[in-house]
Amino acid sequence: MSVTALMAMLLSGLAGGFGHCISMCGPVVGALSVGETRKGMLHLLLYNLGRVTTYTILGAVVGLTGSFLLLAASIEPLQRAIMIIAGLSIILMGLSTAVWLPLPAKSRGCSPGGKVIQKIMTLFKNSRSIGSYYPMGIVLGFLPCGLTYTALLASARAAMEAENPFAGMLLGALMMLLFGIGTAPALILVGKVVNTISITTRKRYYRIASLIMIATGVWFVVSGW
Repeated sequence: MSVTALMAMLLSGLAGGFGHCISMCGPVVGALSVGETRKGMLHLLLYNLGRVTTYTILGAVVGLTGSFLLLAASIEPLQRAIMIIAGLSIILMGLSTAVWLPLPAKSRGCSPGGKVIQKIMTLFKNSRSIGSYYPMGIVLGFLPCGLTYTALLASARAAMEAENPFAGMLLGALMMLLFGIGTAPALILVGKVVNTISITTRKRYYRIASLIMIATGVWFVVSGW
């Protein structure tokens, strides 16, 4: 595999990020970023690092097996489950952003089921831990994506020409690592734009954003189902 081909993977990720990822994954990143009060972009870097980690692992798998079809068949149920869970989470984030998510009053006589619901609602109403963004990126990196599938196909094809399975695994991982890095700038930009809106404008944006987030979440659930 030549350096030119590796650079092509990086550039394809960069171009695809601004051409495809913003429309496909932008609402997800927006949902994660809305309400984030931390300055800087550490949370966005951690989220994208999680995605790149998943892409690298998937690249290693297709590189080792030399087959994208084998990978696709094995992770399809997982992808559907993640899509449904992600959709429900985004819906809850949207309801929380618009302050439409009621938080049950604490009481001593609260049932075990009520306590669970209370904890779930609190999770979506409160600021997320900075450490939660990396695992979220890992999980959401499994979301079905035509652009990622194309990159995995290219990685599997290139790995078939490797000298041995181990070399193929490393090649597949490297190709998907570069592809993932290429997609990151577009999503970081989306997250930063959401966080740089003024407080006055942000309050108005929250209502619109919440509806977009809820609609995106419903689409995720329906697609995964």
